[in-house]
Amino acid sequence: MVELSSLDDPRIAAYRFLPERTGRLSPGDRTIVESELVVRRLLRHPWSADVVESALIEHAAAERLEPLLRARGVPPDRIFVAPKALLEQVVGYNLHHGVFVCMRVPAMASLSVLPLPAVMLVGVSSATNVGAIARSAAAFGFGSLLCDRQSASPWLRRCLRVSMGAMFELALYHATEPTDQLLEQLRSRGARLIGAEVDAPHVYAAFEWSRCDVLVFGSEGSGLDPALLAQLDAAVRIPMQPAVESLNVAAAAAILLAEHTKVCGSIPPSTS
Repeated sequence: MVELSSLDDPRIAAYRFLPERTGRLSPGDRTIVESELVVRRLLRHPWSADVVESALIEHAAAERLEPLLRARGVPPDRIFVAPKALLEQVVGYNLHHGVFVCMRVPAMASLSVLPLPAVMLVGVSSATNVGAIARSAAAFGFGSLLCDRQSASPWLRRCLRVSMGAMFELALYHATEPTDQLLEQLRSRGARLIGAEVDAPHVYAAFEWSRCDVLVFGSEGSGLDPALLAQLDAAVRIPMQPAVESLNVAAAAAILLAEHTKVCGSIPPSTS
């Protein structure tokens, strides 16, 4: 491991101030994974050996994580260790988790083999919401997360952090094609497209869910566009008091995904 004593070391340039990027991250772009828990969840996947480049760790966590990093092919001269006080200067804010890994965004999953059921996001620009929805998707047995061109990249640092590493459990697809083409491709492989909308005709708890469903969620401000809704196979709503017009998209997703799992049994029974 390499002991750091200065912020000027060019080898840690990728970590300097950890800027909060927005928008799209393409395969090969760098992103940052933070916190020991999330890093451990990344490193348990064999594919992480192909994308993890380096680590920046405070002393207390270095001995615990070095064997895991070495096992995934990170050489000792790419494991940087520094006091917590120095790391706080590097990242530019009060440090809660003294563990950071720099990785390259892996290749996207192939749309033709994305596991179903799946979640699709249309215009969900908040990285926090994308991360929270990914966590619910993984928790409730959904295999894939698709983001349209206007949604935040699921590989953004904040998405990964909010998902608590659940993002690594999903097949991820960030579209480059227009949304209507994406819908056509999903339907051509047998997916049923179900939107979530406050004025939808079907109450979610009475809807007949299936394991080939793709649940489609719209933007935080305006939901799903009427023209897009017309391209879907059905739409469901969550009944609520009239004083509250809508739920946060991540909260609505958690409710619908849990209901889908209850009906379709997407989670294997416990063996304990």
